[in-house]
Amino acid sequence: MSDYICHDFKTPRNDTSKRLPDTFKAVPVLFYLSLVAAAYFMTMDWLAYKAAQQEKAQAEAKKVAIDAAKAKLDEEKAGLDQETARAENLAKWMEGARNVQPITAAIARSMPLEVRLSGLTLERSAQVPSNLALSVRINGGSVTEIGMMETGLSRLQYRSFSPQQSKDGDIIEYRSTLVRQDP
Repeated sequence: MSDYICHDFKTPRNDTSKRLPDTFKAVPVLFYLSLVAAAYFMTMDWLAYKAAQQEKAQAEAKKVAIDAAKAKLDEEKAGLDQETARAENLAKWMEGARNVQPITAAIARSMPLEVRLSGLTLERSAQVPSNLALSVRINGGSVTEIGMMETGLSRLQYRSFSPQQSKDGDIIEYRSTLVRQDP
């Protein structure tokens, strides 16, 4: 018997595959380079993300400031528009404020000496300032005096709109709206 306790049953054999080419030694180097590049690009992306967040915060702050300035300007514009509207209403009011002295003089001149005016009221309408509300009380007159009064007013480019008259004894009350007829 043999002195060896264990027998090796392996048969001697040649290499089963060839060695890898030398160019494959670059694979681990490329792997580590790609890890370094990935880390670099991730770092750069993270820094760009943080910079973008800062720019976004600055842009939002600027937007808030611009919105506040816009709101202030809109408020000023609304105030100016309101003031313009009031000025236009005042201009319309002043345009409608014609001198009433010629109207009262025309009414007084149209009355004969024996007729007396006991009341004469001219009021302007707030809605239509160019129209005048006329109210006349005539003592001792007749309807002919009202016709003469309307003739005198028509010479001043006014016409009566919806006239109303009532007679109570010697007193004639006449109400009308005078409308300016612009030639």
